[in-house]
Order: sequence, then C-alpha cells, then structure tokens
Amino acid sequence: MKTKYLKEEKGIVLVLAMLMLLVLTLIGISALNTGTHDILISGNERASVQAFYAAEAGINEFMGRFRDGATNPITDSDPSNTNWKLLLAKNPGKGATKIGYGSGSQNYPSLQNQLDFGVEIKHKVDGGGVVSVNNFPVYIVKSYGFTTDGGNKVIEVEIRKKPNLDPPAALYAENPVNIKGSSTCLQGNDLCGGANNKPGIVTTLPSSDPNAVDVSGGPTISGTPSIQYSGQNLDLQGAINYLKNDANFKYNYTDNVTLAGNHWGTPTYVNTTTPLAYTGNMNIVYFNMQGNKTIKLSGGTSGAGILIVDGNLELNGGFTWYGIVIVRGALDYTGGGEKNITGGIVAGETATIEIDVAGNAGILYCSGAGDWVNNSVSPLKISRWREVF
Repeated sequence: MKTKYLKEEKGIVLVLAMLMLLVLTLIGISALNTGTHDILISGNERASVQAFYAAEAGINEFMGRFRDGATNPITDSDPSNTNWKLLLAKNPGKGATKIGYGSGSQNYPSLQNQLDFGVEIKHKVDGGGVVSVNNFPVYIVKSYGFTTDGGNKVIEVEIRKKPNLDPPAALYAENPVNIKGSSTCLQGNDLCGGANNKPGIVTTLPSSDPNAVDVSGGPTISGTPSIQYSGQNLDLQGAINYLKNDANFKYNYTDNVTLAGNHWGTPTYVNTTTPLAYTGNMNIVYFNMQGNKTIKLSGGTSGAGILIVDGNLELNGGFTWYGIVIVRGALDYTGGGEKNITGGIVAGETATIEIDVAGNAGILYCSGAGDWVNNSVSPLKISRWREVF
C-alpha cells in the first residue's frame, strides 16, 4: 500500500515548482507596475510642484513691482473702476495664452524668461458694487503656473496696498474742530527741511458749515493754506485694518481707561513750536477701544511711530509723539502740560462730538516723520491665500 501511494504522488515537486514560479512572476509584475506608477506619480508631483512655484513667482513679481520706487513699476491707473484689470505674463507662454495676454497699457511683460506664468489682477468689488473707500482698493490676484511637461497650478491671493501714511495736514478732521488759546500752534509748513508744505488744518466739511473750524483765543494756524475745507475723505478704518496686526504694542479695553507715564520711544523735546527729534526704532501702538470708548494718555507719556486708537483719544500732561496719530473717533488735545506731536494727526471718522485742541498744544507737520513712517511699513500685504487647482 505504501508503495502505491508513493507512485501516485510522482510529479508533485514539478507542480509545486510551477506554482511557485507563477507566484514569483505575479509578484514581479506587481512590483514592476508599482514602480512604474510610482515613477509616474513622482513625475506628476514634480511637475505640480514646479507649476506651483511658477504661479507663486508670478504673484511675487507683481508684488515686487506694485510699489513705490520699484524698477519697471506696475501701477493702478483707475483705483475706483469696478472693471479694471491688469495682466502680467511671460510672453509668449501658456500662462499668457490662458489669461488672454495681449498688447495694451494694462498688459505688462514679465521681467524674466524662464518660468511660465500668467497673472490676472482685478479690484475686489463689494456687494454694493463699490471697489473701495477713497481709492483704497483690495486686489484679487490669480496666477496660473505651467511647466513644459504639462504641470499646471492656479493660486489666488487677496492683496491690500498700504495707505499713504503721510498726513495731509498738521491736523486732518472729519468732524467740527475747535482751536483755542494763544499757546496753541498748528503748523502745516514743513518744519523738517523739506519743501512738502501742507495746510495747518484739513477738514472734510465745507467752508459754508459754520461749525467746520471754530478758532478763538488767538492760536497760531499756519500752512499752505492755513485751513483747507472740503478735503478728501480718508479711509481711517481701512488704514487701521492694514496696520493693527503689525502693532508691537496692542491694548484692548471695553471701558474708558487712563494711562500715565507710558513710553513707546522718547523723542527729544524743546518746546511746543519746535519739531521733536528721534533716532530710535519705530513702534506701532494700537488701542482697541471698541469704537466708542476713550483712552486718556497723560503724565509725560511719549512715543514714536504710529499711534492708533479705534475709539476716542484724550491727550494731556506733557504728551509728546514723533510720527502719526490715527484716531477713528473724537480727539481731545487739551488739559495741562506742554504737548507736542511732530508729524500729524488724522481723526474723526466716527466722532459724534467736536475735536478740541487747546492749552500749550503743538501739532507740527514734518516730512521727515511722514517719510520715516511710510518707509517703515510694508507696502503690500496678503490678506487671503488659496490654491485653486
């Protein structure tokens, strides 16, 4: 019986060997397919990454050229036009074809010839069909990047351009102003050696408004002209939104608050009619007063840079500031102590009461302070970024 069973099992080794060979063949084919797919995936990933960098390069070139003092600058010729569009591309190229790049004043050739991209820039339009307030638009920038082996990517960003931080006057106001006292001085003529003379006061109210600017007690108001009526309405909220996230000192209060003796820089003081001098770092100080609460700064408080108050501001007691002061609400620049702001003040967008300036108070326009502030703030900011494809 045992011999019979052995004869019946003849050839089993050959069958097993063939089965093993089949299994190994299948494993080899699977490994080959996997390797091929990995190579394809790797190639696609490489092309996609290269296209992504090409799209980013288009955005970076736009941002580099869309600023003051840039080489071969890109400009916005019509900031309030809802249909405005600008094209930037490597031409010829797939990006240029994609965005319909052609000739014209709003079509800009790229300054490089390696990366293939096409960039389309438009104004962001709100629900009311308005581009912006006071020529302060937000830009929607869509960049298409391509590679020679078929890779493509689309990136879209939202860009805000820095508002002009050089004050339009020693004092700019969007509500009635009271200037009182013989020791009060508002000087719009450039006291820093430049020829960039400004008005002493710019008000957005017309000269026919009897409450626009009330002057009493013999204050000094000088400038070119001394008082300008019906001035352009500035977007103070837009400026605050642009600057507040960069503040290196941030304060948030839900009630009225008094602070004394704070120093965010210490300018050199002579008197209320002589410009302050300052050689330190620029600070951005932001007070969020919920739009209607008051921050009172007194007791020898000083600083240099940009002071931002989203609410009301009261200054007294030896206050000095070199730079610009932005107050969205009301300003009370009175009280005891000698006070000097060299640069300028813009105020009153949401104020429901008058702006008061009196009592040993100087507001002196200085182009040096304005230039210093402007040059220290980033010219463009990306407020939103997304990968479309």
